[in-house]
Amino acid sequence: MVAAIGLAALIVLIGIAGWHAMERRHVSTMLNIATLPASVTDIACTSFGFSDVLERCAFRASSADIGALLRGYRFTAARSCASAKPDAGGPCLEPPGRQTSHNYCCGPAIGPDFPVAHIFVAQPREFDHGGTVTVLTDKSAHA
Repeated sequence: MVAAIGLAALIVLIGIAGWHAMERRHVSTMLNIATLPASVTDIACTSFGFSDVLERCAFRASSADIGALLRGYRFTAARSCASAKPDAGGPCLEPPGRQTSHNYCCGPAIGPDFPVAHIFVAQPREFDHGGTVTVLTDKSAHA
């Protein structure tokens, strides 16, 4: 009986470890990097939409690792909405205090809501039918 419980616990632990590794690989693939920095934790992802691949992921990472997270694609920083021309296109950052991770763009809210400090956007050429990868950073982590 004890051996069966121990075996069941081991199977559960192996399953949890496998799921954790799969989440890390999924996010690193979306960012086009070989591996995630060790500081990346608390990964949560959700898919939405019908005809396109639409996904939102939230995770915690050290601000020192932002460069490593952005090295997979050619990201550009979004400009301030106040300084943006109406026909400029692309994302812009609202005045401080207005834009949060949950009200930015589209899709379901996931992970903790935080004030957005920076928006980094890439439009990879490898995406045959267009598309973007967007990374938001937490303003409170920079304070």
